[in-house]
Amino acid sequence: MRIPSPPSSSLPSASKPVVARKATLVPAAPARPHPGGGNAPVEIAYRRLIELAIQDDVERQRGIRSLKVIAGDARQPYVALTFDDGPHGQKSLELLEILRRLSVQATFFVVGAQAERQPEIIERIVLEGHEIGNHTYNHYRLPKIPLEEVAEQLNRTRDVLQRQIGMRTRLVRPPGGEYNTSIQRVIEQNGYANILWTDDPADFALGRTPAQIENFVMRDITPGGIILLHDGIPATYAALPKIVARIRAKGMVFVTVSELIQRGGGLIQVSRNRLSRTSAR
Repeated sequence: MRIPSPPSSSLPSASKPVVARKATLVPAAPARPHPGGGNAPVEIAYRRLIELAIQDDVERQRGIRSLKVIAGDARQPYVALTFDDGPHGQKSLELLEILRRLSVQATFFVVGAQAERQPEIIERIVLEGHEIGNHTYNHYRLPKIPLEEVAEQLNRTRDVLQRQIGMRTRLVRPPGGEYNTSIQRVIEQNGYANILWTDDPADFALGRTPAQIENFVMRDITPGGIILLHDGIPATYAALPKIVARIRAKGMVFVTVSELIQRGGGLIQVSRNRLSRTSAR
């Protein structure tokens, strides 16, 4: 997923200020539009599980403990479907209908700027039993912006969701899984847990077919998995019925990310026996 870099103008200061750092703002490269519309252009840029796991391992070796989830409890038969980058109008409604027919509850990490324009879809996501997570307001690459703007990206989306559904989410997913220890500190200071993933079929890649998405997910799925998919992508929608059926045939049950955490007794870090899992790229 291509993650846009921010414009040169600064956002308003965060309601919970943190120490600023200098950042070089890199212009966004040209990219094709997201299949679902909206402001999120597409290009492969998501981090592989092995990269996330190595970063997690380095942090733990340095004694850094953080509110971060890469996987659930592998001893329990639960997995979580997650969808990033929405909402995308009618395409999001199509996804909700598919999930309704499949009797699956999922977690949607929404972009605040898009959610602000489509309150009816956010409300429907919640009314149908799904969970909402914060995917920042503009889908910027967080390491490329000053820390006070990271906080503002989270807080603007928080405020949008508070107005729309009367509640706030405790889950955040940084675009592309890109974060560092300073960003993680901002995430926690603003009351969030950082939610990453175990399985990424790169469903947004140009030319990716439903069969490829299905096979990439099924190649590595195990209990405790968090599956990264995207709202607004027709190939993903076409793949979902078979993905759900095959995962259920393995005896696994779909839950939201919060339920995955709760059933595991708290925030679960990636375990060493999962480090070999990679994305589909």
